[in-house]
Amino acid sequence: MLIRLIMTFIILIVFTGCNNDKPEPETKVHIEPVMSRDEAMPVLLQTDERTMNVKHQVRGTDVFIECIVTNFSFKSGKRKKVDGEGHVNLYVNGQKVDEVSTAAFILKGLPKGKHVIRLELVHNDSSKYGLHHEFEVNIS
Repeated sequence: MLIRLIMTFIILIVFTGCNNDKPEPETKVHIEPVMSRDEAMPVLLQTDERTMNVKHQVRGTDVFIECIVTNFSFKSGKRKKVDGEGHVNLYVNGQKVDEVSTAAFILKGLPKGKHVIRLELVHNDSSKYGLHHEFEVNIS
């Protein structure tokens, strides 16, 4: 019994004795401010510039199209004109074939030969944003 009491006492001393001497990290980093300002600095500037990035892939007679537009939401149907909303008018060889209200879609069943595909970004009321993308595909 006395041995257990002595062992418990020694273990408590060992555990409590190691708490105050914590080691310093070897790679201690010290940061000094270069300048101090009272006003806030913008970290990220958001622009209202709208850009359209189009990727396409031809598989057989189908063209898989992905259209990524910044600051824009695709909406279907005729609605009131709201900036940042609308759809894409799809043209094949100069002829309008569809109004697309999704960012990714498939143009199916193109005949053999070269085709010029044009995507034109428009508002809900079909007025133009002035942003378009045109590319050529070859169906063989």
